[in-house]
Amino acid sequence: MSHAHQRDLDLAARIQEREEAAAQELFRNLGPEMLGYARRMLTSPDSAEDVLQEAMMGALSSIEKYDGRVSLRAWIYGILRHKIFDAMRKSGREITISTEDPETSMFQDDGRWKEGVTFSPWNENAEMLEVVQECIEGLPANQKEALMLRALKGLSSKEAAEIMNLSDANLRQILHRARQSVRKCAEGKLGEVA
Repeated sequence: MSHAHQRDLDLAARIQEREEAAAQELFRNLGPEMLGYARRMLTSPDSAEDVLQEAMMGALSSIEKYDGRVSLRAWIYGILRHKIFDAMRKSGREITISTEDPETSMFQDDGRWKEGVTFSPWNENAEMLEVVQECIEGLPANQKEALMLRALKGLSSKEAAEIMNLSDANLRQILHRARQSVRKCAEGKLGEVA
């Protein structure tokens, strides 16, 4: 048994015993990472925070089901994934209209530019990033998630496969399709990329 595996089992046992320090350790170690993941998967920061809270509460209330077959991190990510997909299904039925003006952060009340804000009529890097993000948002959920875990969160293939409950080969295939789709989409929106 590896040291990390034993540490996961010990932490889970401490949480089962309702040790508050153990729960705080879990939140401290995984909370920020999981919030970042939820924010990338969901479009609303508020939804991401709600989903993370639901996932952590779900993990605490069902910690006795953790059997150590996967890492504690992968197990909790599994719970988070289910909460994210529930939120995605729910948001698909709801219409969200933003009333916030995206330019309010650029201007003073009297209409002049705020100090430090510069106007650029065109920023090629920003446009490219926006197109790539738009293309990622258009991916099927499993491709978007695989790309987020590997490319943006920097998880190993093994960790990402565990979290998504996939074989390593299946994860590689999903990643390949995701990358191809993003490239094709970006090329279509921006023209041929050299």
